[in-house]
Amino acid sequence: MVPRANATIVAALLYWIIAPVAVAQTPQNTGETEPPTTVWSVRDWTRMEWWRFFEPQAGGGDNEYVYPANRLQAGVTRRTTRYALTGAIQYVQFANLPRGAVGPGPLGLGAVYFGHAGRSDSHQVYLRYLNVAFRNLMPGVGIQIGRMPYSSGAEGSSGNPTIDAVKQQRVAARLVGEFEWSLFQRAYDGLRIDSVRKPWSASFVALHPTQGGFEDAAGLMMRDVTVLGGTVTLEPDMLLRGTELQLFAFRYDDDRNVTARPDNSGRAAMRVDVGVTTFGATLVAASRPRDGRQWDGLVWLAAQTGSWFDQAHRAASGVVEGGHHWGASRWQPWIRAGVTWASGDGNPSDDRHGTFFQMLPTVRRYAQSAIYSQMNHTDVFAQALLRPVPSLGIRADFHRVGLASSQDHWYFGSGATQTRGTLFGFSTRPSNGHTDLATIIETSGEYSIGRHWSVNAYVGAARGGRVVQQDFAGRTMTFSYVENVVQF
Repeated sequence: MVPRANATIVAALLYWIIAPVAVAQTPQNTGETEPPTTVWSVRDWTRMEWWRFFEPQAGGGDNEYVYPANRLQAGVTRRTTRYALTGAIQYVQFANLPRGAVGPGPLGLGAVYFGHAGRSDSHQVYLRYLNVAFRNLMPGVGIQIGRMPYSSGAEGSSGNPTIDAVKQQRVAARLVGEFEWSLFQRAYDGLRIDSVRKPWSASFVALHPTQGGFEDAAGLMMRDVTVLGGTVTLEPDMLLRGTELQLFAFRYDDDRNVTARPDNSGRAAMRVDVGVTTFGATLVAASRPRDGRQWDGLVWLAAQTGSWFDQAHRAASGVVEGGHHWGASRWQPWIRAGVTWASGDGNPSDDRHGTFFQMLPTVRRYAQSAIYSQMNHTDVFAQALLRPVPSLGIRADFHRVGLASSQDHWYFGSGATQTRGTLFGFSTRPSNGHTDLATIIETSGEYSIGRHWSVNAYVGAARGGRVVQQDFAGRTMTFSYVENVVQF
């Protein structure tokens, strides 16, 4: 389960979580039980995507195309006083994926799906989830085993709606996530332990991700990728009024039989050889509402050490954001702005790798255009969230995106997708000595037609900067989709 893992980190995390339980008194058995329940669910997503990627130079690939896709999931949960057993299967079907949308690199996500599948009608049936969660085995401890969802930064609830909303929107899955918006997605096989010992809580995971994301051979466990992680969260008001602090540490080990090496070194690789430890902290704050008005703030900091192929790895990233919500006003506007920075490598010839490695994120949560990742990256953004009526949510974003180092590359992707082959999961394009990547304007909406039916839509446009100009004939990119969701 844990090849090449840092045993000291693992032991420390397990101690943080389990040690308090060893000295806790066993609660009295009140005799209260919950009647067993079984809940079945069916959910279907139908999506149509339109791409007009940056126009390539003469002789390049097809940058304009449209394709439909469908994802159907059926699941069941059996819940008792002592455990909850969850299982789900999923079927994904594409049509009309573009065959010639490459050059230079993949021209949009349709090209990435086709690159993994090698066919226009990519499809697959696979096991999405199968796990059991035990409750009350020890005081204050829950244990989950099997194939499960996992999103870093979203462990537990603070009890403060604004803090929880900021965590879900701007912290969850920055480092480890389910690749949610992609059609195939990903899950995790392994173990999760959660401990609640007020005024703090802790979580530990030991996981292997599954293939998925853009890979149609989805659902196969990637044994050569291991994630160990732990978090300790102090509940709001413990340090400062209206703040929640989380400390986190993750170890990522990867020795897949994949020949791609996404960096600026120009060196070839016979297989992946990456071992990176990420540690940091998240501070989320929210004021007390006054006349329906409330401000919020976020600071997220991460540092990395370890090895990247034949190089030592040292990197860092940071996020600073703030917002203000007028909850009692018409349309309930929530305006947010901030900046994200992720280090790049300044010298491709030395023995040190300085590009922040985002591991296994859900990138599109933070980059809806899906053309960049939080690696060698700067992003100054402003965002407006509106709710004209309870059934309609609108989001509008402005991003000024650049590269942290002109000597490094432009990175895109969302982490490991396949166990063997030529696709790492992150890809790159050269910066050509520039840092100005793109200016992006985008808007999305979610409309609930009824209890079982909703419609989602997105429209985004990017104006490429000097980085884009060097390799493409056109500087404008547009991407849009419409998605129909039915669930029971």
